[in-house]
Amino acid sequence: MSSSTLAPPRSGGEPDPAKESLGPSPTPSKGGRTGTTPASRGEYRPDIDGIRGAAAIMVMGFHAKVPGFEGAYIGLDLFFVVSGYVITGLLMHEFTKTGTIKWGAFYARRARRLIPAKATMLIGVLVLSYFILTPTSIGGEPPQQQTARSAAAAAGFVSNFFFLNASQAGDVDYFTHQPGTGVLLHTWSLSVEEQFYLALPIAILLAWLVSKLLRQPVVRTMLLVTVALGVASLWLAIHLAGSDPDAAYYLPITRAFEFLIGVALALVARRIRPAEDLREVMGLAGVAIIAFVLWNPMPVDGYPSYWALLPCAAAALLVWAGVGGPTVVTRFLSIRFLVGLGLVSYGWYLWHWPFLVLGESLNLAPPPLHARVALVLAALFVAYLSYRYIEGLFYKRSGTVSKSRTWGSRRVMISGILAMSCVAGLSGGALALADEAKTSPHWQDVTEQLADVPVLPEECLGEQSFIPDKPGQCDLVPFEFGRPTVMLWGDSHAWMYIPAIEAAAKKQDVNLVAFVMGACPVFIPTETATGACARSNAAALRFAERFVNKAAPLKVIISQSYETYRGTPFIGMAQERDLDNANDEYVRKMASYSQQGTPALFQRLADINADVDVVGPTPIIPRNAPLCEAISRPYSCDVPREQAIRDEGDNRGWLLELMAGLPGAVDPETGKPKVLVTTDNDKADREGADPDADGGPTPPRLIDPVGALCNATTCFAESDGVTYYFDDNHLSAKMSRMLRKYFVPSIRDVVGDPDETSGDTAR
Repeated sequence: MSSSTLAPPRSGGEPDPAKESLGPSPTPSKGGRTGTTPASRGEYRPDIDGIRGAAAIMVMGFHAKVPGFEGAYIGLDLFFVVSGYVITGLLMHEFTKTGTIKWGAFYARRARRLIPAKATMLIGVLVLSYFILTPTSIGGEPPQQQTARSAAAAAGFVSNFFFLNASQAGDVDYFTHQPGTGVLLHTWSLSVEEQFYLALPIAILLAWLVSKLLRQPVVRTMLLVTVALGVASLWLAIHLAGSDPDAAYYLPITRAFEFLIGVALALVARRIRPAEDLREVMGLAGVAIIAFVLWNPMPVDGYPSYWALLPCAAAALLVWAGVGGPTVVTRFLSIRFLVGLGLVSYGWYLWHWPFLVLGESLNLAPPPLHARVALVLAALFVAYLSYRYIEGLFYKRSGTVSKSRTWGSRRVMISGILAMSCVAGLSGGALALADEAKTSPHWQDVTEQLADVPVLPEECLGEQSFIPDKPGQCDLVPFEFGRPTVMLWGDSHAWMYIPAIEAAAKKQDVNLVAFVMGACPVFIPTETATGACARSNAAALRFAERFVNKAAPLKVIISQSYETYRGTPFIGMAQERDLDNANDEYVRKMASYSQQGTPALFQRLADINADVDVVGPTPIIPRNAPLCEAISRPYSCDVPREQAIRDEGDNRGWLLELMAGLPGAVDPETGKPKVLVTTDNDKADREGADPDADGGPTPPRLIDPVGALCNATTCFAESDGVTYYFDDNHLSAKMSRMLRKYFVPSIRDVVGDPDETSGDTAR
């Protein structure tokens, strides 16, 4: 097979794949086999664009997290198969007609089609990121810097390798991304497709050499080579799915089999056309497979693996069903709406993901569903403008381009390289600006606020950098037998009060012990409750049972995010994201454990006569407080109290009901409750009872710090120069220390009157 000339095509330009014949039009013959009568280069299959349009809808719905689209990420697999089919059909048509393939013209066509719109998007994202994203973060690479470097990688068609490294480092995750990260994450698939275009000549050359060596027809040899390479790619994808799932997802070699399925189909469809009835069944089968996968989403762990064969088979069936004539399915796919979406699908794909991620970054939390849909539709409008006024300047879907030889293949490719080099240069400038901003006093203060977290001994931490994620006892001070002990027990909403308890116990001869774990409510483990959280609770209960009857007193302080585990009906912005790095399924499991296990735990603590105090519901704000306060935004960072403390009265009542069974909670003479409440006035009042009544064990205390964080109507993100939270639902260490006096009565119960040092609350 001859390689190419770099001269412009004789017809004045290479045609668009969607408007082009996908190989010679098959001529019927007996037995379903066809001849090779060439078809017109102007033959156009609108159902191909319809498949692209339908795939685009699926991808947009998945990325916008529209209910019912949880499995719609398969839209990318459909794109890959269709790309392999269309490009191969074009090349084989040219080879059949001319006996050669003009690779220069092929790459010039790809450059005209891909580079102008992509370069425009990359420049637009760099500009928007400067105003929306931040140059600092608490974990991973800051958003502005990551976007700048990923733009350079996208300009070099290697962003899949960039995001592979970022995924392995934990900076991004395609399926569970965090606000501000991976603004250009979607370009990984474009890079994989572009790498397929670069590798295609090598595969064709290999097939040509094998055909010469074996003296076999080129097309038959190409099919054999395609199948062999596809099987090898699929085997590698399955192998890496278990050992290195990120590599399986992003590497071009593990995605090659999807393109190669399209390549093989283009070669087979040149010779074989199924009967009309069979093609009707094939089209319906393709639709059925897609519907099944959407209804029953495939596992995302280790994807693509063999699971990707389902959407790839569906795409192949849909495309093959349209070879030789229309069917019910191809007629549906040819409706103007789907075809129109298919025509602008490239620009739509380019812009929709940056709009979604930048919108989430501007909001500092997942926007509501209607806002996400609006962002996707806004991207569609921008895609239409790009299709008409940017892509159309360089590449016309009619298959014609400028006939001027000054824009021949060689110069088109050089211009494309220069354009992407300019984008890479702008990315370098954006990176320099972000690094300079990060060192400014303003952003250094923000960085310190983001890092203002409780500090634990290193042996108490697991894989997480600050919130414990492994079970076990954490001694905040060296443990000594025979002296009073304060035991903190709960999830990350207990962990965040460690600075307050340490400040309240300062200079006191007391053990401070923590059994805290992110996303781990307190409960008595049952036989069905397994995992690290169950082990943590079991260890905490054993500790309480061991020390409660010792000569030295033991005080148990319990705290957790009650609204998370009690099934709050309204899901706010903060709760839409994974809490404490736990996914939704995990939180639901913890909630089921808590529903029965938490009341049982309080009963067990009552049985062993434990002295228990409980921290009441704590406000959760919907946005990262330091970042929200750092940039002027079109909303207040403060939150109405009813939104910050969901079901406050219900959760408070539930806690008081649980505490009513604890030792000292009921006056034996009057039968009245004696639960104490520590408020912002530093009082310990008995609800419904005389606070001066004597006798019996110390009543349990409900510690209620809300008065320091909220007024009657509003909960605050910052006040008087103090940032209350280091993220969106955990108090900063500085704010926590300012709440020390709420815990002074609890320390007093076990060690006597502590030294009353200063420490007023912020509001």
